[in-house]
Amino acid sequence: MSAPAVQLYGAYARRDLTEAADILEEHPEAREELLVWGLIAVDADDPDLPVVRNPQQAMQRRLEQELQAAQTRVALMAKLPDLSKELNRHYQPVQLRAGKGSVYLDDQAGVNARLQDIVGGARREILAAQPGGPRNRDILEVAITRDTAALDRGVALRTIYRDTVRDHPVTAEYARTMSARDGGHPAQYRTLVGAFERMIIVDREAAFVSDHIVAGSPAHSAWLVTDPAVVAVLAEVFESKWMHGQPWTGELRARRGQDPVDTVTGGDGMRTTARQREILRNLAAGVSQPSIARRIGVSTRTLEGQITVMKRLWGARTLSELVYQWALSPDRLADDNAPTADGRGETAETAA
Repeated sequence: MSAPAVQLYGAYARRDLTEAADILEEHPEAREELLVWGLIAVDADDPDLPVVRNPQQAMQRRLEQELQAAQTRVALMAKLPDLSKELNRHYQPVQLRAGKGSVYLDDQAGVNARLQDIVGGARREILAAQPGGPRNRDILEVAITRDTAALDRGVALRTIYRDTVRDHPVTAEYARTMSARDGGHPAQYRTLVGAFERMIIVDREAAFVSDHIVAGSPAHSAWLVTDPAVVAVLAEVFESKWMHGQPWTGELRARRGQDPVDTVTGGDGMRTTARQREILRNLAAGVSQPSIARRIGVSTRTLEGQITVMKRLWGARTLSELVYQWALSPDRLADDNAPTADGRGETAETAA
């Protein structure tokens, strides 16, 4: 119940018409609220000053009404599984199928709805191969919201794009945003030169693929595949393409005669700090962690914390994977001994 309704009840109880009129002038809905709650009754002889009713009895009546409504909702929820099965009996027979584990979708709204349901329910992993080239900003803004929600749930997200996205600022901005997340898992992207099949695989249990069966099907048509054997093969196809792809975190390709455009990092042009790069160089050289800690003058625990931070940065699960990602990263080319504006090298500046 709103505060104005409580105040109006008090004014009616005191039979203060002036106060009641002031409240109603600002909150005319308060009177109707008291009627709905059963706290006042209109006197036909004096409609401007309703009779107040016992609040304990009114609250008891309201409690009984709410309990009844709750029981009705619980009963409805209990019926939902059976209702779903009954409706599914009518739905499934009319789906165009190539087999037990695939459904043809040709309506764009239907494709989007199924995709949203399944991708939105991902628990472990989303694999996406998008050969269509650069995406427009509207599509990518929707993708950021959807993908961020998945990453926040702990879902791993890997996407393959055509190599042409490296020339597209909007797609690069999206890749930068998703691969450099501060919290949770970052997304991972790779690019390929040449054609490959469009697919989205969720938890290795369901996959969306392009249509190659129905003649004259629209470009947005798709098959939803749930056959475990087929989905497993599609996942292997994706993994093969992924292994041949080039890691990408949103760098724009340099035009001829121009320096590369860094869209991934901050003003200093790096995702990592000088100390983190020193750690990574030592790890790549096979130096043990205790030795690295002594070299850079930190405790083993501090070193382990830095390694954990860098694993999150690249989405790496193991130390070997972290070193591999570092070897592919443009950060490995940084010259930390180059003089800065004050004439000192970065390594010396950050070594304190």
